[in-house]
Amino acid sequence: MRDDQRDDVPDGTAELHLEPLRFIARTDAVLRLGTLMLGAGASSARVRDTMDRTAHGLGLDRLESRVGMTDIVITAQRGQLFRTRVADVRHPVVNSERIAEVMHLSHRVAGGVTADDLQRELDRIERMPPRYPTAVRVLAAAAACTAFAFLNNGGWAECLSVALAVALGQYVRVRGARLQVNEFLLVFLSASAALLTFLGVSHLIELLGAPSPQYGAALTSAVLYLVPGFPLVTGALDLARLDLNAGVNRVVYACLVLLSTGCAVWAVAAVFQTSAVAVAAPELAEPLLSLGRLVAGFVGVMGFALLFSTPWRIALAAAAIGTVANVGRLLMIDHGTMQPVAAAAAGVAVGFGAFAVSRFVRAPRITLTVPAVLIMVPGASAYRAIVGTIESDTISAVQYGVTAVFVVVALAVGLTVARVVTEREWQRPSAR
Repeated sequence: MRDDQRDDVPDGTAELHLEPLRFIARTDAVLRLGTLMLGAGASSARVRDTMDRTAHGLGLDRLESRVGMTDIVITAQRGQLFRTRVADVRHPVVNSERIAEVMHLSHRVAGGVTADDLQRELDRIERMPPRYPTAVRVLAAAAACTAFAFLNNGGWAECLSVALAVALGQYVRVRGARLQVNEFLLVFLSASAALLTFLGVSHLIELLGAPSPQYGAALTSAVLYLVPGFPLVTGALDLARLDLNAGVNRVVYACLVLLSTGCAVWAVAAVFQTSAVAVAAPELAEPLLSLGRLVAGFVGVMGFALLFSTPWRIALAAAAIGTVANVGRLLMIDHGTMQPVAAAAAGVAVGFGAFAVSRFVRAPRITLTVPAVLIMVPGASAYRAIVGTIESDTISAVQYGVTAVFVVVALAVGLTVARVVTEREWQRPSAR
């Protein structure tokens, strides 16, 4: 009997006769599960762990996998049978809801679940429409960057300019993504639209007799929605587990996105002869400053969480964790603590907070930690470093560049410490 004729074999037939087709079906289901999760923005280490759990639940004896940023290679074993499959993720996005759904599904897979059952569940997950419409995602990006503008010591005029600018920039980004425009070109166009709108609104406010906005201090806040937070954080976590293949790819991708955005910042600033490296002083005094930071931090984290299609209950939990950690970080900096040290402490706080809360909201930790730490990622410093480099302002470029790198590394170190303490598999990282 040929393999392609065995679908009609009665259930009572010996397992040996059905094994090739069942083995193939199980391997394909595991690969598809991993592909959906990787395409939603999950870290390579988490994708690998989830596929391992699912493979064992389906009855496979062993699964070896190599997970990159946009590709997966797996080799499955059952008895004397081996099968190797390769898959590509052509257009990865960030979708926290899909990550959570796939992880929950992997925990439900047990001996009684067949590959066909798993494929039907994956069909359901893949057909799920975007959790939030375009209008909500546009407003979420605008709210998050407005909060950034306040945290960067902007006043009401800067915050209003940033809100309107980001709304238009995010809309351009969403529309361009649907047209499948080259990603780096789309980032440049979206950033340019946001920056031009920011300058236009700022000039209009000035003509109306309001206080002149501090263009340089708030200019970079108008493009912070383009900071590749998920690739930066997941790439850093992959590197922490010595997964160099995926970690380096994600970090390089994030740097290219930052470079595309930074070039747009420089081009607009050069044409309109404004500064992109200025830093404003706080307009409020304590305790109003800390209260304002508390509100802005909550809004910022919530906005980014919704932008990543995070369910409301998870977004609220992430906002609460990120708000407390960020205010503590800012207070440490105000009292003379070095920025990397404060960032590391905040990363540890976010990691332990996510560990404590994830079991109650039934959410993967990555969906809590990324929005919570994204508001601490020094995107403005990264853009100012790029502008300083292009303008041959070596001192500014080195100062802002070193600050950005060390703060990101410190955040990753803090998150890694929390993971190592709370998750057994992180205590023995190994490259694959």
